[in-house]
Amino acid sequence: MRETIDETTVGDLAGVRVGMGNMTHGSYDTPDGARQGIIGALAVPGRVGQFVGLDSEIEVDGRLWRVVDIEKEKGKPGSVTLELVTG
Repeated sequence: MRETIDETTVGDLAGVRVGMGNMTHGSYDTPDGARQGIIGALAVPGRVGQFVGLDSEIEVDGRLWRVVDIEKEKGKPGSVTLELVTG
C-alpha cells in the first residue's frame, strides 16, 4: 500500500489522516542513521510534527511506513510518498 501526501495537504495512511506542512532542506533520521536532504513535516495525530525524508520511517497507528519517494521543485508544491512496511 502506498500513499502520496502533497505539501500543505492531508493524506490518508490506512485510515489515519496525516497532514504535511511545508517542505525544506534539513536533517532527518533513517534506520541507518542521520541524513541531510529534502524533508517534510508530517502531522501525525497525538504527536508533534515529525520530519521525514527519503528512506525514513514513521509509525502511524501501530503501522510502520517508509518514505520511498520525495519530490520538491523550487517554487512548486512537493510531495512525499510512503509505503506500508508492517501492519
